[in-house]
Amino acid sequence: MISRTLLAAVCLAVCALGAGADDLGPPYGNLPLVDQVDCATSPAGRYAEAPAGSVRVERLLGADCRVVGPTDAAPGPGYFAYKLGVGKGLKAGSVYVLAADFPEDKPRSVHIVNRGCEAFQGFHTGPTFGDCLLGYTANNIESLDAPLSGKMRTWTQAFRLYDRFYGIRRERGQAERPDGPADGFWVIVFHPGRADDPVSAGAAVSRLRLYAAPDVARLYAPLPKLPDGLPMRSLFTREEMPDGYAEGDHGRNAGVADMATFFQWKAQSMRLLGMNTFCKDLLEFGHNQGWDAGDDSWYTPHWEPQRWERMVADADALGLSILPYYEYTGSMGLNKLVKCAPMKGEGKPYTSIWWTEINHLDVTDPRSVDDAKRLLDRTVGRFKAKGRFLGAWFRMRVGAWPLSFSEACLTRYRTDAGLSAPVTREALQADAALKARYTDWWLGKRRAFMLMLRDHLRSLLGPSALLLWTNWNNEAGPTLTGGKIVVADDPNRFRTTPNKTPRDQDPRPELPEWWQCLSLSEVTANGRYRASITSPPEPWSDSEFDHAEPRADPERYRDTPGVLFTYPISRAFTTARAADMEAFRGPSGLAAVRFQPLNEHRDEKLLGDFLSDVEYAGPLCMLPEVRAVAYGDPWMLGRLVGSTPMRGFPQYARRFHAAYLALPALPSKVRPDACGTPEVVVRAIATPRSGTYYSVAHVGLRPKAGVTVRIPGMGAVRDAVTGKPLGTAGAGGNRTVRLDLDACELRALVVK
Repeated sequence: MISRTLLAAVCLAVCALGAGADDLGPPYGNLPLVDQVDCATSPAGRYAEAPAGSVRVERLLGADCRVVGPTDAAPGPGYFAYKLGVGKGLKAGSVYVLAADFPEDKPRSVHIVNRGCEAFQGFHTGPTFGDCLLGYTANNIESLDAPLSGKMRTWTQAFRLYDRFYGIRRERGQAERPDGPADGFWVIVFHPGRADDPVSAGAAVSRLRLYAAPDVARLYAPLPKLPDGLPMRSLFTREEMPDGYAEGDHGRNAGVADMATFFQWKAQSMRLLGMNTFCKDLLEFGHNQGWDAGDDSWYTPHWEPQRWERMVADADALGLSILPYYEYTGSMGLNKLVKCAPMKGEGKPYTSIWWTEINHLDVTDPRSVDDAKRLLDRTVGRFKAKGRFLGAWFRMRVGAWPLSFSEACLTRYRTDAGLSAPVTREALQADAALKARYTDWWLGKRRAFMLMLRDHLRSLLGPSALLLWTNWNNEAGPTLTGGKIVVADDPNRFRTTPNKTPRDQDPRPELPEWWQCLSLSEVTANGRYRASITSPPEPWSDSEFDHAEPRADPERYRDTPGVLFTYPISRAFTTARAADMEAFRGPSGLAAVRFQPLNEHRDEKLLGDFLSDVEYAGPLCMLPEVRAVAYGDPWMLGRLVGSTPMRGFPQYARRFHAAYLALPALPSKVRPDACGTPEVVVRAIATPRSGTYYSVAHVGLRPKAGVTVRIPGMGAVRDAVTGKPLGTAGAGGNRTVRLDLDACELRALVVK
C-alpha cells in the first residue's frame, strides 16, 4: 500500500504543477498540466499586445479565440502574448510541452514565439502562403487548396526550458535576459502584415497550455531495424540560429548555462521525432562552432573546444548516426596563402554581402585539398571510434567556393588547356565561348576536389562513407527564375496588378506590384524548377552572384559513387517531377534536403530579432517529403531550419519517419499497376534475401479510404513498421491489400 506521507507528497506535487493531467495524444499521451490560459482573457501583468487595433476576440467554431491579423485600420504585423508558468515551480533544463488550440475554420497563418527556449515556429491552413511573401529572400511562395477540417486542432512543441529568458522584445546581440523559471516566460502569437500573406484571416488561438514531460525517454520513437545486410536510410536536421540564442557571449549572460545540456536535447529531439541521424554545423559561414582545431593560426579557437566531442558521445549513446555539416570557406591559415578574385579584379568582393566573404576557397589550388583533409582529420578522424559517422555534408554560402579569376587560377587554366598566350579577365569578358570553357574547366576542378575529399573520408571511415554537397546559399532554397512569382493550383485566386476593377466587385486577395501568379500545372509541366536550380544566379549591379555561387551541375556526378549532390525540396512544385529528382541521383542514391525560409525581420521591429520556421498544419506538414518519396525516392532526407528541429505536429512527422526508415536504401521501381487510385504512388524494392518492400505514398491533400494495393505473389504481407500481418485477398498469384490513407501519408509494406 502507498503510505499517507507519499500520497500527500504526490498530491502536493500535482497541485504545484497546476490541475490534473491531459491526454495530448501521440506522441505525448498523459502529461501533467502546469499552466494554462484562456485566450479570451487578458490577465494584468501576464498579457500584452501590439499594435493597437490589430487584436480582437471572436467566437470561432464554438470557442472564444483571440485573433491578431491585418485589418484596414492596422494592415501591418501584430501580436498578442501571454506569460506562462509564473510561480508554477518551473525548472531550468526540464522538458515541457507547449500546446496551442486553434480553429481550422479559415485560411490562417500563425507564428508562435516561445521565449522559454527561443523557438520560433509557424503553421498555416488553407491556401495561405505560410512563409512571408516579402523580405530579403525569395521564399518560393505557393498557394494550394489545402482542406479545412472545420474543427479545433492543437499545435504542440516539446522543448527544454532555458535558465534565463528574454522578454517580449529581443534585439540581436542583447545580453540581458530579465526572467528566470520562477518568473515564467512569454509565449507570443504573431501574424505578419497583409502584404506578406494576403490570404490569411489572421492568427487565432483559443487556449495556451503548458505541460511537464517528466520522462523524456518515454517520448522516444522506436527506430526501425532492418534485416542484416540491408542498408538503412537517413533522416537529419540542421538548425542555423539556436546556438547563439542559447549561449550568450561566450557563456556569459547565457540562456543555457551548460551548453552540453542544450545539445543533448538536440540529440534527444531526433529520437522524439523518430529520426536516426544527428547533424551539427561545425563551420557556420566558415567560423568554428565548437571543436578543437589544435592550431590558433589555422582556425580561431572556439571558447568551448570540447563541444563536438561531447555531442558525438551523446548522439552515439542514443543510437544515432552522425553527419557533421560544414560551411567551409578555407581555413584562416589557408586564406593567408590562397586568394580568389572576382571578374572585377584582385582584392575586390564578389558581392555586397561582405560578411560572408571574409574567406574564400579556391578549389583549383592543391593547398586547398590539404586544408580540407586536415579539417576532416580533426573533426571526423579523431572521433571515428566514438560514433557511427555517415560521412560529411558541405554547403555553399555566398562567395564560399567562388569561380575565381585570380592570376594564379588563370595561369592554372592556361596550363591545363595547353594555351600559349595568357588568359586575362578582359579576354574572358570579351569572349563568351572562352568564358564558357573556363567555367566548364572550373566545374571540373570542383568535382575533382570533391572526389579527393570523398576518398579521404573513405580512408577514415570505410568504403561506404558519403560526401554530401548542397549548392544553394539562400535559406529558402533556389528560386524560380524569371521574376517575382507565386505558384498556385488556382491562379485565379488572386488579383494581380494592375487591376482597375473596384475591390468591392473583386474581393480576391491582391499580390503586390510586379508579382505574377503562375499555375502549378504550368510550372511542373515545363520543367521550370529544374532549369532554375541548375542555372547560375543572375548578377545585379556590380555584384557577381553568378561567380560567387557557381551553378549546380549534377550531371557531372551521375556516375560518381560516394558523392551526393543534394536535391532541394520545399513546395509541391519542387517535388512534382520524377525527372527533376532523377537528374540528381548517382550510384549512391539520391539525397533530398528541405529548405525552410527564416522569414527574418518581418515583424517591423515589434519583437526585435524575429525569424520563424513554417509548415502546414496537420498531416500536410509532410507534403514535400511524401512527394519526394513518391516521385524520387531519396535514400537520405534532411531539413535546413532556422530555429528548432521540433515539429508542431510531431505525430505526423513520426509516422512518416517510421515508414521511411522501415524501407531499405536500395533501388526502387514505380509499380503503376499496383494501385489505380489517383495520387497514390507504389514503389517496389526487391532485396536479395529479405523479400520485397513496397512504399505506398499518398500525395493528395485529403484522406482516401479503402485504397486497394495489388501485391504480386502469395507471400505474407506485413506492415514493415509494426511487423503485423495485413489482411489480404486474392488468388492466382496476386494479393490485394486495402489501406485507409491519410493526407500526405507514407506506408511501408514487406512481402516475404
